[in-house]
Amino acid sequence: MTNSMQPPIKLHNQQGSAQSSLISRLAKRSIFRNTRRTLLTVLLISCSLVAILFTDAFVRGMVTTMVKISTQTFLGEGQIHQVGFRAANDIDLYIKDTDALYQQLNNIEEIQAYAPRILTGAMTSSSENVASAMVYGVDALKEAQVSKLKLAMTQGDYLSNVDGEILLGEQLADLLEVNLGDRLVVTVSEAHGGELSQALFRVSGLFSFNERTMDIGMAFINLSQGQKLLNIKGVHEVALRLQHLTQAEDKQLPFWQALNNEQLETLSWQELVPQLSSMLAMTQYSTLIVSLIMYILVCLGLINTMFMSIFERHTEFGILLAIGTRAKQLFYQIMLEGFFIGLLSVTVGLILAWGVCYWGSIVGIDYSELEMSGLTLNEPIYLVIDAATFFYMAIATIVVTLIACLYPAFHAARLQPSFAMRKTL
Repeated sequence: MTNSMQPPIKLHNQQGSAQSSLISRLAKRSIFRNTRRTLLTVLLISCSLVAILFTDAFVRGMVTTMVKISTQTFLGEGQIHQVGFRAANDIDLYIKDTDALYQQLNNIEEIQAYAPRILTGAMTSSSENVASAMVYGVDALKEAQVSKLKLAMTQGDYLSNVDGEILLGEQLADLLEVNLGDRLVVTVSEAHGGELSQALFRVSGLFSFNERTMDIGMAFINLSQGQKLLNIKGVHEVALRLQHLTQAEDKQLPFWQALNNEQLETLSWQELVPQLSSMLAMTQYSTLIVSLIMYILVCLGLINTMFMSIFERHTEFGILLAIGTRAKQLFYQIMLEGFFIGLLSVTVGLILAWGVCYWGSIVGIDYSELEMSGLTLNEPIYLVIDAATFFYMAIATIVVTLIACLYPAFHAARLQPSFAMRKTL
């Protein structure tokens, strides 16, 4: 009984395969009946895909650049303070047992480098002018491993652990009307009492971070002299440079818990500058918004193209239906036409997108005059190409193309042969 059933089943499978092959050939042939219209549709879809992938790469690059500028310029990926210092900015709240802390930091493999600092508001006065500034006392060698202070030097020499040295931002130096070698007096309030303390400095170097608030409001002296000036033996802050930036995002890592206790508060850069973190989180939606807009345009353009193609072939479809072609086969043919257009568009779009994004990843886009959330983009934005996004967006484009073809395909499948053969443009 089984052997007698095999020939009909095999014949039926061969017929189905032949019909599928015929529908596929008709679909491929039909998409280039009007070459100009098909090419314009392919251009629309591929350009939309390029725009989506470029936006994604640009946003990834912008986020990477802004985080890099924020953390590597001066902030660090994390900072350690005495509990309560950041809330009150009280110079009396400083880390006292620094030796034990430094030993602990040296034993944490996730920490690449650290830089102790003291900081206080001060009055800087020259023979020509007076200006307020935030004065930082830093360890010259360790600071160079964490921030870009040494790289930001534009004139003069970097700190050399000699008392009397001070580094000024170029704009602060202009305000004070001083230059290299000129003298100025720094006046601060001492810790534990608030008595005024003064020291004479000679300008040993000028720096520029290309950030106005830093260049006009910061000055740097040696850590040891800063401690003497404030009459303290500890530090207010320890900036951390981690082995990998992603370690700042994972608060479950053991070293975060180890460095947070009743005396010490250790924060990542997201917690130190929450406004920047919130803004970067919002930029993640930009790719979604662009994708929605572009895919709506793709749907409208493809629906228009497919309907124009269907209207031009009403008579052909009417004849096919009249000689026995099933509505389901006509539906599949229109869907295959859309699939082939989508496949061609995705191929062209991926090639163009990769070329544009690769160029952007090498050359970069300069936004040196743009300031966002108080942060100046003083470095070019280099596009970041994500292979997974290319794959998922290619699949999504083909899916959207097929969805856009559903309405025209249903319309073609519901045609009445007598009406279709009478319909002409």
